[in-house]
Amino acid sequence: MPDCRTETGRLGVDGGSVAARQPILDAVAQCLLAPSPPPPLWHPLDIGALADSSLAVVLERVASSDPAPGAGPSAAWTCALAAALVEMVSAVALRQQPRAAGAVEARRRRAAELRATALELAERDIAVYGDVLAVARRRGEAGHAQRLRDALGAAADPPIAIVAAAAEVTRLAADAAGEARGGIRGEAITAAVLAEAVARAGVSIAELNLAGAPEDPRLGRVRALAQAARADRDRVVAG
Repeated sequence: MPDCRTETGRLGVDGGSVAARQPILDAVAQCLLAPSPPPPLWHPLDIGALADSSLAVVLERVASSDPAPGAGPSAAWTCALAAALVEMVSAVALRQQPRAAGAVEARRRRAAELRATALELAERDIAVYGDVLAVARRRGEAGHAQRLRDALGAAADPPIAIVAAAAEVTRLAADAAGEARGGIRGEAITAAVLAEAVARAGVSIAELNLAGAPEDPRLGRVRALAQAARADRDRVVAG
């Protein structure tokens, strides 16, 4: 049985015409539709069940053979954790430095917003991947290759939005690390490193989904966001 992530990645590596790529697209459709053992707790696209589950259960679902939740939601959840760390650092700073409450409180509120956004993006990524699965089920119809490419292109939107959120979390974390005192600085540095890693991973996900459209302007934007996140992370690590 072909591996979904490997076969999807080949779309961005193998050159040639649409006809030449047809075997790869067929392999992607095959692995997306391959039967897997029924999950004991929920269907893999049951967003509400995922949101209400414990971390241990969510990790079990990620570790399963189901195609979702996968890289996108995992990146989004990591971004949410990084944002929560920024909130924690800011909350401690509010106690330690009450005179700087305005700027620190604004950072805490924005980190909370980004945490919520990241969780929503995880759900969006799972939902849009359902659209890819729906297209894969119609592989016998005319024009299937182009429809699958279009669906994968649409599936790039949530990862790109995750990169944008992660880049902003990285900047907030770097700012917090620059002001943090004592042991809490470790949390700020960790937040910056985690968020930057999410931005970097999101670029790879977007590039895989947009392998059939290398000229897509979204690729330039997402790469620029990741570069900005890298610069923010570097000023924390270098400090």
